[in-house]
Amino acid sequence: MAQDDAASLSGGFDLIEMRTGEEGDAFLWDGSFSYGDSTDQAMLVVQGGGALGGQIDEVQARLFYGRAIGENTVLLVGARKDFKPHPRDTHAVIGIQGQIGSRLSWESYAFLSDEGRLTGEAQVIYALPITDRLYLEPRLAAGWSAQGSDAESLRPGFTEGETTVRLRYRLTDKINAYAGVVHESLLGETRALARSQGEAVKSTVAVVGFGFSL
Repeated sequence: MAQDDAASLSGGFDLIEMRTGEEGDAFLWDGSFSYGDSTDQAMLVVQGGGALGGQIDEVQARLFYGRAIGENTVLLVGARKDFKPHPRDTHAVIGIQGQIGSRLSWESYAFLSDEGRLTGEAQVIYALPITDRLYLEPRLAAGWSAQGSDAESLRPGFTEGETTVRLRYRLTDKINAYAGVVHESLLGETRALARSQGEAVKSTVAVVGFGFSL
């Protein structure tokens, strides 16, 4: 007899980290929590960060309804609220998350703002085991915009990319610590615009932090 697929709470903070580079130190957090069964879920994602020792520059929350559309794929619909730096920005969101095997996961989102601006982001994460407790975690992420924005110095197309390598160590089944390197770069016409204005178009920082799950 099959066991009941009971609803449960899961999630945690994947990233709680400090970043240090030429432009100073910063902190960042990224967590997600979900409640539901293997078919239907409610999900909350919280992200933010700011300069170390200064004010918080960015706070964002996303609330989704998730529906499994395959063995390892979830379709998400919901809303995103930016509390900082734009307190009134609200977006409708559609997204998809998936996993290939036990090591590769990916996610992609499209955001439609209350002003009609369409943007998006995608990320791929790979977990490469080194020992039973130690593993390497490379990530690739990119953002895009369908329209330009003079206020945010953006142009249509791919706008930014991030390449990250973190070395994680499992302290327990639910807690890990890590160190790594993050390389961020503006892309496409947005990169050309920033360069013409004398702004930095890339940066590389060292990161240390920890993550935990419920």
